[in-house]
Amino acid sequence: MISKLRLQSSYAEVVILILALVLIMAVASIATPGFLTYKHITMVLYVNTMFGILSLAQTLVILSGGLDLSVGSIYWISTMVGALLMVKGNTLVPALACLLMGAVIGIINGAAIAKLKVPHVVMTLAMMIILTGVLYVTTGGGGHGRATELLISFSTGRIFEFPIISLVWILLSVLFYFILKITPFGWRIRALGSNPVASRCSGIQVQRIQITVYMLSGLLAALAGLLYLGWARTPYPTFQSGAGIGADLTLKSIAAVVIGGTLFSGGRGGVERTFLGVLILSILYSILIMAGLGVEWQIMLNGIIIISVVGVYSQAKTR
Repeated sequence: MISKLRLQSSYAEVVILILALVLIMAVASIATPGFLTYKHITMVLYVNTMFGILSLAQTLVILSGGLDLSVGSIYWISTMVGALLMVKGNTLVPALACLLMGAVIGIINGAAIAKLKVPHVVMTLAMMIILTGVLYVTTGGGGHGRATELLISFSTGRIFEFPIISLVWILLSVLFYFILKITPFGWRIRALGSNPVASRCSGIQVQRIQITVYMLSGLLAALAGLLYLGWARTPYPTFQSGAGIGADLTLKSIAAVVIGGTLFSGGRGGVERTFLGVLILSILYSILIMAGLGVEWQIMLNGIIIISVVGVYSQAKTR
């Protein structure tokens, strides 16, 4: 009975997200005629694909009861390293090296959290600071290198006028949706996020799950960085007020996950909700841009959304 009620509640929350998305799109279309055209909608998806993949990575970590503050930094270091390695014209080897690098950084995060018991916020924040320092020392904060023509063609290509990289984001979301829904690995991630102690007592290899989740997060962040490199051609990472490279992207990914209903308590939520959360935020960002408001307003919006959504869910939980 309880399980049935939770399932109904979950469906109701997804419906609310869809209705909110439709409402925001309606408001945007009224404010800006032509907003709902196929060309503009695909452009919104295209521009926010990398943000969507980072949010997917963050979803896996938050579902397991953690938080990855280093996804933005992994994203940027993958972009920079990829650009430097692709100078000679090779695409496959540099791309694989960047993906491996992202996975290794994720494994380091996960191993420190699982085996050394370093709090996830402390470990991933420290990793963000380390990667920021590495990039600043090696590049001076500027862009070096360039994407190969093959990567550029892939990242900017379209199939039936639909962006290829957006299709990659959608396929990854579908893949992880089924992994989380029907595989033992997905169930263990949710169990770990819901109750780590009970998971350990039930025989789940908690440390292995934690390390794997952070590895996947690093891998997805590196993939997003590579796609951005092909999209932008030459990377120009930003250091915002000393907060650390990629801090703005990390905050956006957290906001998208939270607005989708996957909260820091872990165990509850999913990638389908995050996908809707990314779309909602993307359209809100578009509205802010059309209103002539800059990136600083987007950052403020992220903070307001995180506080508001978590507050609403917390109040609902205590009733």
